[in-house]
Amino acid sequence: MEKKTMMSDKDLSWFLGVEDEAEDESTSQEATAVPERERPTNKQDTENTMHSDPARNTESATVQRRISAKMRKKTLEAYKQAYLVPTKLNNRKAVYLSRETQERADFIVRRLGDRGSNLSSFVENIVRQHLEEYGEDIEKWRRL
Repeated sequence: MEKKTMMSDKDLSWFLGVEDEAEDESTSQEATAVPERERPTNKQDTENTMHSDPARNTESATVQRRISAKMRKKTLEAYKQAYLVPTKLNNRKAVYLSRETQERADFIVRRLGDRGSNLSSFVENIVRQHLEEYGEDIEKWRRL
């Protein structure tokens, strides 16, 4: 009997959605490919196509930058300090997540978190930071 998914078979990039984005980019570029036009009949049409083709190519080209291992480690430590710090929760309430979201978040906590990190603390830290960042805006919007 075969299980639908096994946590050990999935890597972190799948849980972060990185593979999906990469596949989407490649398919979206193929899907948006501009079909070749027939050859222009006069000189003016030739000049117009020569000027517009390079512009189209530069719009669809994306620049990928390499990040050094040192920078990745720095950002990982900052991420851990922001979200994966164990938090003591008093006066708790239940919050529901979809199964996929719960599995992805739990995988991140187990892979990146230190001893004592758990999903509840992870969600608590994310929501706290969101409320701190957008608290003033939320108050303004509430008064509208």
